[in-house]
Amino acid sequence: MLKPYSNRKYFSVYLLVISIFSVGCINDVRRMENDTLELDSISFDSLLVKSYDYLYAQQDSCEKIYGIGSFQNWYYDQFTGELSFSNDSVKKLIIDYEEVGSVSLKTNTWLWAWANPHLEEKVKGEIGKVKSYGESRGFKKLIDRKWTADEIDGWEMTAIAAYLLKAKGAYRVPSKDKKLFSFMIFKSIKWADTTIK
Repeated sequence: MLKPYSNRKYFSVYLLVISIFSVGCINDVRRMENDTLELDSISFDSLLVKSYDYLYAQQDSCEKIYGIGSFQNWYYDQFTGELSFSNDSVKKLIIDYEEVGSVSLKTNTWLWAWANPHLEEKVKGEIGKVKSYGESRGFKKLIDRKWTADEIDGWEMTAIAAYLLKAKGAYRVPSKDKKLFSFMIFKSIKWADTTIK
């Protein structure tokens, strides 16, 4: 049994830990509230700048931690919702992805994933939140299903989607003829179990 003064000591430490944790939680809540307030009033151009800053930091982190640019091959599967990277036919990295949309160089248009009937629901279940946000702010590019665009527009929409959905990174996948580019964001990233061949 602890002596009374010992109890006070442990209780004080407990209170200190709880206080630090509570302050951290309060700061997180305040940060989230500030982000929400800012998103409720931000201009489209400011959203784009903030989104690019966010995605750039995420891409930099992905490269440093996972070296995504160093893999020999990539493969994606709409039915599983996985984008994988491999070396020498051994899967090394697995990413759960969300389709954002695509840019066609034949028609010079952007098409949102939520409006593309050729995509499986598995890979476009969350992108509608970007449209909903666009509707709440009146941002035409986030609402219109298809519009005149180039590859830069594709990256802009991907950056906005990444920021709004708090993605861990993004990737652009070309079609075989390189006339269509699909843009996707990373929901989660994990190393593959390379002990199983």
